[in-house]
Amino acid sequence: MEQRNDLIRLLQIIFKWRKPIIITTVVVAIAACIITWFFMPDYFKSTVNFYPSNPIMTDRQVLFSQSTGEIEIDYFGTASDVDRILTIANTSSLIDYVINHFHLMEHYDIDSTKEMARYNCKKEFLKNYSAVETEYGAIEVSVWDKNKDTAMHIANHIVETIDQHNKDIIMRDKKLIVNTFKNQVAKKELIVTNLTDSIAAQRKAGASAEMMIVLDSKLQSAVDDLNLDRKLLEQNETTLNTDFSTVHITEAAYPALRKDKPVRSLIVIGVTLGTIVFMILLAVITENYRKIKSRIQNA
Repeated sequence: MEQRNDLIRLLQIIFKWRKPIIITTVVVAIAACIITWFFMPDYFKSTVNFYPSNPIMTDRQVLFSQSTGEIEIDYFGTASDVDRILTIANTSSLIDYVINHFHLMEHYDIDSTKEMARYNCKKEFLKNYSAVETEYGAIEVSVWDKNKDTAMHIANHIVETIDQHNKDIIMRDKKLIVNTFKNQVAKKELIVTNLTDSIAAQRKAGASAEMMIVLDSKLQSAVDDLNLDRKLLEQNETTLNTDFSTVHITEAAYPALRKDKPVRSLIVIGVTLGTIVFMILLAVITENYRKIKSRIQNA
């Protein structure tokens, strides 16, 4: 019964305030229409979808495998590869590079002489940039811009830059391996040289046949060891010089056929409904305030 009375009271307040509510709602709705139509520019969205490649595809074990099916590998990367690429995609260094490369400070009409210019430019770009993992395990890089061609170029170039940064990380590890083998080869070449000189000196001094056999065996073992490391060095240098991509693009960005945002109808509806709710709350608060004030005065 009390709830029914409260509902009736609410309807009475709304009916009493119907004119201010209607007038305010209509004015705000018209203002929202004008603002969204004339002062909110259209933004076009371009998206690139891709999967990370499996870094092991360029490893020595795979490139120089002796038999088909010797090593079982997945063509696409794992969850850790996805995480690494998403980390690269959202780094400050990549965002700063894109801002500089496409002169976005000028593109966004931001005064570069202002103290907060860089911050405002990055903030504006991040509002119109997204790099996320899809439900299918792919990576989706999206860019919104007032110019559909600019959005396309930025999205495609971001993926190219991500690919290069990811490749640099992989190549850095490969270079460490190559340098390690170079050092090993240099040390073993010195061992072979010393053994060769020692055998020549022992032979000249008239060493026994048994000793020469032992020394020759050591030399052969050292040479075999050296040749193995030289082969591994050559194979790793080949992987270092292999041209490869760390991403498999399933859909490149293209100029959007129509704008993606703002959705003006939803904005107007949302503002209108918000205004109605606000005016009703204002009416209830005002009526209750008057009622409480009246009771206090009559007490």
